[in-house]
Amino acid sequence: MLTGGFGPFSRADLTGLLGALVASDHRRMLSATLHDVQYRAGHYYVIAEVSAHHDGGVGQFYYGLTTAPVPSEARGYATKLHDYNIFAWEHPHDPLLPGLTLAATPAQVRQHFAPDRELTALHTVIYRPMNRAVFKARLTPQTPAGLGETLYLKVLRPGIAQTLYNIHLTLGAAGVPVVPPIAPPVADVLTLAGGQGMPLGELARTEGVVTRFDARQLIDLLDRFPREILHYPHRASWADRYQEFIQSAHQAMPEEYARLGQLAYRFDQAHQQLDLGPVVPTHGDLYEAHILVDPVTGEIRQILDVDGAGPGYRVDDYACLIGHVAVLGYAHNPQWGWQTAMRFFGQLAPYTNPHTLAVRSAAVVVSLIPGYQPDEQTRARGQRYLRVVEALLELA
Repeated sequence: MLTGGFGPFSRADLTGLLGALVASDHRRMLSATLHDVQYRAGHYYVIAEVSAHHDGGVGQFYYGLTTAPVPSEARGYATKLHDYNIFAWEHPHDPLLPGLTLAATPAQVRQHFAPDRELTALHTVIYRPMNRAVFKARLTPQTPAGLGETLYLKVLRPGIAQTLYNIHLTLGAAGVPVVPPIAPPVADVLTLAGGQGMPLGELARTEGVVTRFDARQLIDLLDRFPREILHYPHRASWADRYQEFIQSAHQAMPEEYARLGQLAYRFDQAHQQLDLGPVVPTHGDLYEAHILVDPVTGEIRQILDVDGAGPGYRVDDYACLIGHVAVLGYAHNPQWGWQTAMRFFGQLAPYTNPHTLAVRSAAVVVSLIPGYQPDEQTRARGQRYLRVVEALLELA
């Protein structure tokens, strides 16, 4: 019924598990599809769609599964498979995202965020089980001739939404062009306005290496981050977590065991002598999808997703952008993403340690290697990303 397994679990294992899960809800499974498999910090997180007989008809149901520990009061189905504890739940009852039910239910979205408006669309933008989710809500115009409005509902773990709301206010007051929150959070859901401008990745795709965006704009942008941001908790950057992501790549690409082992050794050696610079206020996840620019001038208009704002290293914000851009257009010849990344590298290297920038950019690309590679296209992407990692390390 499934196209394949992942990690230690075979297709038969998962078919049996999902069948038992669906039966516990008094349904009979007809088919199932794995929509996403994530491997984070040694645990799997899975989203599966199940077609099943229910109440005399056939319905589509979504389930989350994880090998990670969950709260004892979590609503779901616990079992054991190949010495792994597995917990499963029906969407939207995520064990660590209680606000998911609100954000995923149109009637509740209308009640809490648009009581006087018509909700015309509600789409999932991203869902990382037990971590966070973002929904895009479209509202009717406020006036007959007006334009519709877009809201983004960010679902976070308990206690985080208020902190993020405060970060938005702090950055906005300091002149950082963040999207404004619509209102204080409700039930761990923060509502943000739609951003203004074109995503930098889209501009780079259309213009290629000659893009009008100058990466040196990031220097002034990050200089505006106020020192209050240093009071927020320090979080490991994507580059800091290279060992975790190499392990994830091992799980997805066992045929590259020796190659990945050599990369791990090179990263370990490089990190023994990296000059990361001083700890400063950082964005924490500053890549092309989170940078909105003017499509005519290439000037930054707004930045998105400041969830990771806090103390860190400026070079890691630069590396996050370079690493993400370097893998764009990986299937094209020439690779416009790599060429654009090298342009950005050349613009930013004089303002930081070039050796460190190359190593940390390569570490960011390791974090992007697909942790689940069920088909030839995804396997080819994993291979291409490995080559980009090696090419960036050659710049160090």
